[in-house]
Order: sequence, then structure tokens, then C-alpha cells
Amino acid sequence: MSRSNIEVAFKSDILLGEGPHWVAERQDLVYVDIPGEAVHRYVPSTGKDYKIKMDGRATFIVPVETKLNTYIIGLGRSMCELVWDGVSTDVFELKTLNTVEENYPKNRFNDGKCDPQGRLWAGTMGYETDPGQVDPEKGHLYKLDKNGQLTTHVDKIGISNGLAWSSDSSKFFYIDSVTFTVDVFDFNCIEGLPSNRRVLFDLKKNSIPGLADGMAIDTQNNIWVALHSGGKVIHIDTTTGTLIDTIDFANRSSMLTSVAFGGPNLDELYVTSANYRLSPEQQVLETDPGALFKVTNIGAKGAGGGVNYRM
Repeated sequence: MSRSNIEVAFKSDILLGEGPHWVAERQDLVYVDIPGEAVHRYVPSTGKDYKIKMDGRATFIVPVETKLNTYIIGLGRSMCELVWDGVSTDVFELKTLNTVEENYPKNRFNDGKCDPQGRLWAGTMGYETDPGQVDPEKGHLYKLDKNGQLTTHVDKIGISNGLAWSSDSSKFFYIDSVTFTVDVFDFNCIEGLPSNRRVLFDLKKNSIPGLADGMAIDTQNNIWVALHSGGKVIHIDTTTGTLIDTIDFANRSSMLTSVAFGGPNLDELYVTSANYRLSPEQQVLETDPGALFKVTNIGAKGAGGGVNYRM
């Protein structure tokens, strides 16, 4: 078991923290609170957390390269361009770029992340009645090219979640939470085309409870996966498809949602969590539901800060 040190970076009224993205040039972390309909910015050097309320569920956030204070966010079934200074409680500008799945009005975007070439990938999910219980096979995985063109690459998805790419861009790791697996595609980085999907790691076959949620990749091309309803972050060898280690959050939070490497040396792991739809037993047992955690002494470094969208 890991000897990592887990601490609370920030804890307030967050219902379901998601989509952490480390902004290396500013040394801060942006993320969202989906049911709380908010975008957050956490500054480790001061311990301050700033947020703005959105009119709808913000589901991911990715900065735009070379455009100051500008982000692409998921907002319901839309991708939007948000201008925010990261401090004010006011949105400076919000522009809808595209809206998907008019035939599934209860769908929404979920996780989103850029590949190493700066193209934005984001997936949708069906309507969720309870954690992990969604309208089946209603989601899709989309790619937003640098020219703004939106392309569908994967369909029949339950809950589109974690995304990561190998350092040489030859492999694309992907999670549809309802499958209880982490999958891998071969990836054509020139065209931005995934192919040959197969299972890399199966939670059920490894007797690991919970749903695979968000993930991040380290400099060894191994992945770190947050387990929703599992209370753990698992570290997986992407060459062998085997479990390397586990970080157990025990009774601090069972609903872990995503991870991102951060800090000056990218050797800290930020972990988002949920304080949403907890059972009465969980409300009694868990000490830090909904907290933004920072984990140190992890023995690994991130492959880089979050990749920004390149228009």
C-alpha cells in the first residue's frame, strides 16, 4: 500500500468537484462543481479558492492557449468559450461554440481534456438517476479540432469519463464508467484518430469496488484513476495492465471523481471528490466529502501540466 500523505487543500460547499486542470504557467488549479453549477480556481500559494456561478451544469474546464483568461467549458450539452479573470464573481463573457445531441435533451457533457496536440476531447453521458445509473448507450465522445470543427469518434457510451495520452501520443486511454474498465486505443496523433479499442484494466476482474472516473498519466506512462464509490486512487501499469499501488482515502471520502498532477515539480496529485447523494451512513462516516485533496509523497511525476486548447 502507498505511503502517500493525503491532506485537504480546500473544503467548502462543493457538491461534486470534477475536471481538475493544472495551469502550469500560473501555478494554480481550475476545476468545476457540476451540480453546484460553478467554476473554481484554487491557488495553492495562498490557499484561496475563487468561483463563479454558471447558468447550468459546468462539467469540464480547459484553458485556451495564448488567450488570456479564456477557457473552453462544458455547459450542459454545449461547449462554450468562457472569459473570466479567475478572481471576480462575474463572468466577463460566455459564448456557445456548439450544442450536441438535440435528440437526447437530458444528456450532458462530462469529462473533457486535450490531447498532446491541443485538440479538445469531451464526452457526454445519459441522464443519471443515481450515481452510476444512467440511460444506457446515449453518450458520445467528441473531438474539437483547432479550427473549431466538432467530430464524433465513439458512440453508445454510458458515462464518458477519464482521458489520457501516452508521451509519444501513440496510445489513448479512455474510461466509460459503466463498463468498469479502463480501455486503450491506438492513436494516430497526426489525424487525431483512435482505433483498435481494447480493455487495459478490468476493475471487477481485479476485485476492485467502485467506478473508474477521471484519470491522469505520469512520466512513466502509467495512469492514476479516481474511483467513484470506491474511495481510492489506483495506479495502473499501462504496459502490463496490472495494479501498481493504491491510495486509500478510507473514511475521508468514498466519492472520488478525478485527479490531476500539479505543484512546481508536478509531483503532487490533486484529487476532487463529491458531497452529493451520499447515503445517511456515508454522511456519518466520511469526514471530508466534497473536499479538494492534495496527495504528496506519491513517488511519481505528472507528464506535464494540463494541455491547453490550441485554436
